[in-house]
Amino acid sequence: MDASGSTLIVSVKVQNNRMSVNALPQLHRKRAQHRPLNGGLTHNNTLQTRDDGALWVCKRSLGRNYSGLETEASVYALLTSTRFAQPVELHQSENGQQTLLRPYITGTSMPDWTALNFEQVIHLLKQIHRISAPRHGKVNVPTGLTLNPANHLTAVWRYFRSRTTERAKLTELYHSLHPVLQAHQPLFARVNTFTLNHGDFHPGNLIVTPAQQLVPIDWERAHFGDPAFDLALLNWHSSGPIADSALQTRAIALYSENPAEQTRLKKRVTCWSLLRQFNDYMYLTYNKLKVEKLDQFEHEFAQHLNGLV
Repeated sequence: MDASGSTLIVSVKVQNNRMSVNALPQLHRKRAQHRPLNGGLTHNNTLQTRDDGALWVCKRSLGRNYSGLETEASVYALLTSTRFAQPVELHQSENGQQTLLRPYITGTSMPDWTALNFEQVIHLLKQIHRISAPRHGKVNVPTGLTLNPANHLTAVWRYFRSRTTERAKLTELYHSLHPVLQAHQPLFARVNTFTLNHGDFHPGNLIVTPAQQLVPIDWERAHFGDPAFDLALLNWHSSGPIADSALQTRAIALYSENPAEQTRLKKRVTCWSLLRQFNDYMYLTYNKLKVEKLDQFEHEFAQHLNGLV
């Protein structure tokens, strides 16, 4: 699709929890500042106007990355009965390009958590987590019955170990983390109701409307899983630590008033934080992406690991 709105052969409209085929509407590019998603899918994110003057966000993706747009469309079908509902449309062209359209939300995104009402943030997260499934995994087809971070760590390591230039260091880290995750597996075996996880929960993915409501956007990494996953690594996109223990502790206290549940959540949050730290480090180094936080990785990794041992 180009700015003039050429016709696509297939499209799916997600509205009122139903999907239907419809023609791609005429769209016109509106001049506005925008950016591709950092660390997300490689699609363009632009602002378009329809013939009726309505503003829509247009997200395009090609090839292997378009599964994220399908995930986002599926999530909006699940959100139909919530205040986060949007009449999202997913279109596919003959060349394989996918386009996801959603109405433009008037508001701003904040640079960090200090600019937001954190109690409101956690309340929003709990609203998202009310949507659940009896299995975990992909939003449209969750298939798993038992979460196992240790197995996930092994799968990630097997994929990257022959591709990394830091194999010796990462081998040591892997062998220090794997038995710790295995030892905490009983915590995850008890999780039998899996919540809708945003999967990339950070201030840039929250829109603050003029009415001071928070609206979550960008659901490409959403999945059904452990609510502790969204509470882990809340700080990845900020200028502070990769995983801010103080921020996580505050989030857990706001998320649950039950002391026993808080204890279980804290341990699972730490496990997910360590797993995602390891995964992100390998991904970033493998793709030669320079991120300032990589310099803090080993220190923070050891710090969180010591909290579980």
